Amino acid sequence: MLLFAAINGRADPLLPTTEGTSWEYRSTETLTGAAPVQSDITVRAGKTTLDGKEVVKLETLSGGAVSKTELVSVDANGIACLARSGKDGKIAKLNPPEPIIAAPLETGATWELEGEAAKNRMHQHFTVVGEESVTVPAGTFQAFHLKCEDSSLVSIKLDRWFVPGTGLVREATVVRAPGMLQNVVLELTKLTVAPEPVAKEPSAAPVVETPSSSKKADNSEEQPALSKKLTVSVSSDQGGGLKTNFKSDIENIYVRWHGHDLPEGAKVRVSWVAEDVGDLVEPNFVIDETETVAPAPNASARFTLGRPPDGWAEGKYRLEFYLDGNLTETVRVTIGK
Repeated sequence: MLLFAAINGRADPLLPTTEGTSWEYRSTETLTGAAPVQSDITVRAGKTTLDGKEVVKLETLSGGAVSKTELVSVDANGIACLARSGKDGKIAKLNPPEPIIAAPLETGATWELEGEAAKNRMHQHFTVVGEESVTVPAGTFQAFHLKCEDSSLVSIKLDRWFVPGTGLVREATVVRAPGMLQNVVLELTKLTVAPEPVAKEPSAAPVVETPSSSKKADNSEEQPALSKKLTVSVSSDQGGGLKTNFKSDIENIYVRWHGHDLPEGAKVRVSWVAEDVGDLVEPNFVIDETETVAPAPNASARFTLGRPPDGWAEGKYRLEFYLDGNLTETVRVTIGK
């Protein structure tokens, strides 16, 4: 009988979308009979609205000028491009939206993309061929390897290495046409994840001790707990907050951490511990653990504790947050009727 939830080990969302986040790439292009040409490309994240809804704006800059703008959605269905503009800045909506990454991202997943490039229709078939280690100037990552082939007039073969919670770390493109062979390799050199805005806490009102106020209230929602290097939250709300008391029929418990000036290669481990659930297991039983290598000093991740098929075991639990093996934060949780 499954009485405990395991931590969903994938960081969420697929892409850091905080305004000001940027990816810096080195591009190496080789054309038939020509020497390789290197250039620097930056992709910058922002926010805007499309049809009254907030979307992520990704601007691609080359030589300091914006060469492309994409308006994308990042949600449970993956990453999709909703609209796009070139150097002229004119936004063209895409109907239907073009899938960039389909979720869930897992080995064997496939998706199709229909579109237009250089006034030529294209049909691209993407396949996730597996997970593998890839090394780029920004570091070594465990990435999903995506392969794509285009069945249009111009032969295009595309390999991408994508890391959930980080984004694209490497891309290799081979374009073949009559009398022309082009190779382009794009590699991540630096990722800067902008910190998420933190709501200003209201000033505390004076407390008058009375028989009613001295009784501790059920503190269901508070601001996230702060530490020197990590901000953590546990909540029934995907948006965050701190909640420590849950009913046994709740579907999901969302666990989130956000780093503050983390050292390079910092490892953040989250442990889900059954502190006291009666005779089901011994006290302080570690149900599950997940560890993430922070891709940037201000990286963040969210994990989901999903309700087990047979329901939650009532009792006392705790979530422990470790930074490079050192216990940094502990949040105690009670699950009851």
